Amino acid sequence: MSLRNRLLLAFAGLAFAPMLAVCAIGYVAGTRAVGALLRGRAEERAERIAHRVEQTLGEQQERLRQLARGQSLGDFVRATGGDAPVPPVPETARAHLVAFFESNRPYFESLTCFGGAGQPLFRLLGAGDEVRLQTENLVAGPVRPDENVWGGGDRVWRSPVMESASHGSSLLMTAPVPAAGPQARPSGALVLEIRLKNSIRSADESETPLAPGASRARHAVIALDKATGVVIYHTNPALHHQTVASAMPYFEPVVRRLGSSQAGEADYETPDGDRWLASFRQMREPSLALVAGEDYTAASAGVRRAGAWSLLVALAAGAAGLALIWRVAGRAERDLRRISLGAKAVAAGDFNQRVETEGMGAEARELAEGFNRMSERLRAHITTTSETRQFESFMRLSAMLSHDLKNAIAGLSLLVTNMEKHIHREEFRADAISSLRQATDKLRRLVARLNEPVKSLSGEYRREARPTDLVAVIRRVLAANVEPHASLYEVEARLPEKLVATVEPDRIENVVENLVINAVEAMGAAGGRLSVEAGELGDGFVYFAVADTGVGMDETFLRTRLYRPFATTKTKGIGLGLYTCREVVEAHGGRLEVESRLGVGTRFRVVLPSRLFISGDRRGPSQKGKPADPKGEHGS
Repeated sequence: MSLRNRLLLAFAGLAFAPMLAVCAIGYVAGTRAVGALLRGRAEERAERIAHRVEQTLGEQQERLRQLARGQSLGDFVRATGGDAPVPPVPETARAHLVAFFESNRPYFESLTCFGGAGQPLFRLLGAGDEVRLQTENLVAGPVRPDENVWGGGDRVWRSPVMESASHGSSLLMTAPVPAAGPQARPSGALVLEIRLKNSIRSADESETPLAPGASRARHAVIALDKATGVVIYHTNPALHHQTVASAMPYFEPVVRRLGSSQAGEADYETPDGDRWLASFRQMREPSLALVAGEDYTAASAGVRRAGAWSLLVALAAGAAGLALIWRVAGRAERDLRRISLGAKAVAAGDFNQRVETEGMGAEARELAEGFNRMSERLRAHITTTSETRQFESFMRLSAMLSHDLKNAIAGLSLLVTNMEKHIHREEFRADAISSLRQATDKLRRLVARLNEPVKSLSGEYRREARPTDLVAVIRRVLAANVEPHASLYEVEARLPEKLVATVEPDRIENVVENLVINAVEAMGAAGGRLSVEAGELGDGFVYFAVADTGVGMDETFLRTRLYRPFATTKTKGIGLGLYTCREVVEAHGGRLEVESRLGVGTRFRVVLPSRLFISGDRRGPSQKGKPADPKGEHGS
């Protein structure tokens, strides 16, 4: 994934998404807060209006009781007993009745007086702006006193809600007219018919007037007759005196809640899609319920607008941030790609590569300039290193050739010494001539190696690998380097008649010669036993081993210095013998093993392939246990 895409994803995950989440959380929290506020307001409004309605009805009830207990009205009612015609209402009583009716005309529909036998005596009605007292053609109809009133006492009784085609829902209050004596039965009763709609409207308008300039009410007060499902009162007058099923079917969930609870909350949705939160209360009358609703849709419009604006601002800010990151990251990615291409070119070997910094940003320019400085220093270092390696190669070649020359000169020196003693012997002279010829050939090969310095640095190549009898090579080396000192060393040779390995004879002979000379020098003038053995290992490999009873080598030297060039513990030599031997053996696909203990001696074993070694083959057969790193002090 590119840098620009990673930055875009990081910005979206760490900034853009949290910003949208904050907007969403703020919107949800705002709508919930509005809902909680409206529910509390609806509950408070329902409680207050219910209290006011009950207070108004209570006041009317008390006034009716006081009116029924008046002296002039009591005398009139008590005078109407028996079959005598009803006398005219006295002026004093008439004045009290009219004053009572006038003071509460918005709430009163009628006031009817009944005698002790339940017969109507007169009715007070509101006719336009006047109050009319009716004494003739009285028909009680639905306005009848509550039967409980004849049981005595001065309690005012309320009837269930009544429905009238002319003026809607009403409530009857019945107050007893006390008798003159101590008898229990009242002399008569006053029945007051109250308009419920007006009583509730008075309480509603006193609490929730429509705000000036408002297009619609944000709250509603609804009074219901649960028994009939009729809307007694609604803030919208068009819904008065209609059933919920016909005029407000969406309100039926609230009606069902009303039937099972004295108080509670409910939500409903109007046909235009507005959501309302309602709180309801059961009134004193069993079938009368009051509901206060709050328009949640209108009240939360501000929150929705604020949420929409915050979302738009967040989207705009996020889009601007993404665009900025796209541009800045794209430029940085382009600059880094140029630097990356330059680095790849240098890695491929083009050390003259240079990154152009024109048009780059400050950070990328600084990085590119650092890369250019590094490239220049690398070129200078490579030039210096090349010259140093050339010098080191020359020194290494000189040291290796010096080592081979030393071995050749040692052989010639030994031949010269023996010639002084045995020149008179015919067979010795023949052997000397042969040894001189071999020494001359060896020196000629050394001079030839000077003409190929790269190939002569180690044994990492083979000019003429061919099947070679290792036994003949070993016997030739022993004859040239050990037999002249037969009086000092005991030679134990356990060799087969023939052992073939596919190697370069001259290079392997140098390995055998170096190991034998090292063994002789390790034992020194004190003498010792030189053991040489050879044989087959299986899996297409053979071996030969050279062991001595010299001073041996310690563990530290074996682990850290044995095969290191120019590392030796001898007073003479340059320390390249074992290093060269290992290089030659490994170049042929074999390995060089060593075992040594201080004061006991050292044993070197060379494992070689019996067939032509191909690069990639394993070096030597599998071993049950690889010998530990050699121990002791040895080298050449």
